[in-house]
Amino acid sequence: MRWTRQHTAAVGALLFAGLLASLVVRGFWKCRVVGEGRPNDFHAYYTAARGALEGDLRPSYRDPVRPNLYPPPFAILVAPLGLLPYRGAAALWVLLNAGLVVWIFRSLDRVLGLTLPALGKTAGFLLAYRCLDSDFGNGNANTLVLALVLSAFAWTRRRGEGIAGAILSLAIVAKVTPVLILPWALYRRRWRFLAGALAGLLLIAGLLPVLVLGPRGAGDAWRAWHDVTLRHIDPRSESYAARSGEGYEPGQSLRVLLHRLLRASDATARDGRYITIHLADLPKGAADGIYLGAAAAVLAAALAAAWRRAPGARLGWRAEEVAAACAAMVLLAPLSRKAHFVALWPAAVLGFEAWRQAESPRLRKVGSGLWALALVLVAGTSPGFAGRETATLLLAYCPIGWAAAALLVLVSYSRFYPAGGLTAADLGGRGPPRPAPG
Repeated sequence: MRWTRQHTAAVGALLFAGLLASLVVRGFWKCRVVGEGRPNDFHAYYTAARGALEGDLRPSYRDPVRPNLYPPPFAILVAPLGLLPYRGAAALWVLLNAGLVVWIFRSLDRVLGLTLPALGKTAGFLLAYRCLDSDFGNGNANTLVLALVLSAFAWTRRRGEGIAGAILSLAIVAKVTPVLILPWALYRRRWRFLAGALAGLLLIAGLLPVLVLGPRGAGDAWRAWHDVTLRHIDPRSESYAARSGEGYEPGQSLRVLLHRLLRASDATARDGRYITIHLADLPKGAADGIYLGAAAAVLAAALAAAWRRAPGARLGWRAEEVAAACAAMVLLAPLSRKAHFVALWPAAVLGFEAWRQAESPRLRKVGSGLWALALVLVAGTSPGFAGRETATLLLAYCPIGWAAAALLVLVSYSRFYPAGGLTAADLGGRGPPRPAPG
């Protein structure tokens, strides 16, 4: 029997369905829909939802079991969950996220503006699976945030840039991290998109908490959020001024890697040991200064690569811009943990196609090596593959952040992926649109 694309699609669908079922089971178990266990992030969401219904979010930020780490508007947006019993709300949350996984898998073609083969979509899902597993296991909202970011990109293709920006503002009030999408709109001069995002932020982050909690309650909620979330990266705080060897910096982002390499701080978590990988012992402020400079350089390089490939105003977001913006968002954000790297999904899919369509056999080898390296760094450093103790040591070097960097290179370098797309001139009376090559 000859193997065809239909067979590949069928195998991919079965694999996707099986892994999706495993995500739901893990979510049900870890969110305590069934069984009992340690409270995860959904406990914080539910506490915040109840607080929003009661008009006081401060107790959720001071919860001794699992404090709420998310901005006040997010608590208001998830407030309907507080109307349900805990187990019912948790089950609904897991199923909602499962539905969003299906939507993302099916919609990446439309979001990226490409016809993607089943092999590429399945391969990208496999690379992102560990991060999805962490998101479901923690009962977190990163799948929801990615769906909102991709919806904003997709809506732009309908020529609704103002609405697209407003959709992005929903993602920003949930996690703050998607604010790093805005530079990509700024460099393309997408003024309506930026205006929509600003208007959405003013309404959702400014007006909504005041309407629901009152002026005083909204102010108290924002201060409580700052104290529990941003104080340890605020140079004015006492915790920030602590001596360099104190404190574990959680996460897998560029900032965390630089802090672990440049400060004598604990590089591993939950192992009862003090393990450091530092090459220097700089003050915390110096490490953050280097981080800000490095992050600005990486972002500028990614923007320059996108501009060089397709200069000028564009109609819709180009595929490599969407993928690169999502990957850079979590790589450069100061507080990105494993689950946040769900945002690598578009870059994982496009990166797989990029090396397959590279200009030469040599580039295909390099590209496939980069993609395989990203897969190993994400999946190969999990406790299931490497063992818990080895995985803990490997995670100290932020392998998922390195995977994001590899995918960012893969989707940004023009010779890995054929140039294409439509300029404004293509639809401005100079003849019919030119199809994208490849």
